[in-house]
Amino acid sequence: MDVRRRTWAGWMAAAGLAIAGLASAPALAQTKIRLIALPFSESLGAVIAMKEGYFKEAGLEIEMTKMPGAAMMVPVLQSGRADIILSNTVTTLQAIEQGLDATLLAPSAVVRAKAPDSTTALMVRKGTARSLKDLVGKRIAINVINSTAWLYMVGMFDKHGISRDQLRFVEIPFPQMNDPLLNGQIDAIGQVEPFKTVLLGTGKVEALGYSYVEVQPNADITQYIALTSWVKEHRDAAVKFARAVIRGSKLANSNEAATRQINVEFTRLNPTLKDKVQIPRFGTEVNGEEVRKTMELMLKFGLLKKPIDVSSRVMKLD
Repeated sequence: MDVRRRTWAGWMAAAGLAIAGLASAPALAQTKIRLIALPFSESLGAVIAMKEGYFKEAGLEIEMTKMPGAAMMVPVLQSGRADIILSNTVTTLQAIEQGLDATLLAPSAVVRAKAPDSTTALMVRKGTARSLKDLVGKRIAINVINSTAWLYMVGMFDKHGISRDQLRFVEIPFPQMNDPLLNGQIDAIGQVEPFKTVLLGTGKVEALGYSYVEVQPNADITQYIALTSWVKEHRDAAVKFARAVIRGSKLANSNEAATRQINVEFTRLNPTLKDKVQIPRFGTEVNGEEVRKTMELMLKFGLLKKPIDVSSRVMKLD
């Protein structure tokens, strides 16, 4: 199976509009940080840190903007038009392989040890499949082939002795997946929140498995990253940022009611789903060993060509 790989040229083209919309700025004081976050619940550690004043207490002024995907953010970071971005492990490692000199600063979402989880669930119509083997040769929708969701889906089937060559993956964006499954146009989907909760609410589907949980429980899914040169120049601000995010993450994990309300406000989630969707679990440190495990999985399925020294990429807070 040919592996399609994103290139810097592709990323730059995808991010062209976003980059054009960010005005060039003179060198900023260390206390001001330009942060690009995802418009999803994975960003709640930083969002809560802002809302609760943790950044302000640390002497940091955060200028937050949003972009819909890490692949679009990477060229913006590389160009110096952002100081820190929230990226997923797969995109970060691919970018490092292709020349991005980045440091992982602070944790974000991590996989739960047991299902259910806010990460991808393999959903089928009730009564159409009893096991993963029933999906051999069937049509399975994933958001993007060679994405993080694809990687863990392929990994889950592989654990059950099913090669990716035995599967028929089709690309459908998460928001558009539910109807084709319910209408029988496809046989299974890899779905995430909040669309997973909406789909389960129909009573017509069931989950055959949670791919991240089965393949790599406790995996680091997303982290806040910065250029290594920026970290060296602004070490104090980088450490303060990481500690404030960790405070926000701890609050997110310990106060579900408050986190759900903030999630609705930040993601613009339909308020009727506020208490139904599953909120991510947040890490309290960048787990280099889990990032390494993801790297090994990427090597196995062709998303990386060579190993990366992960340990040298994780910022130490002490």
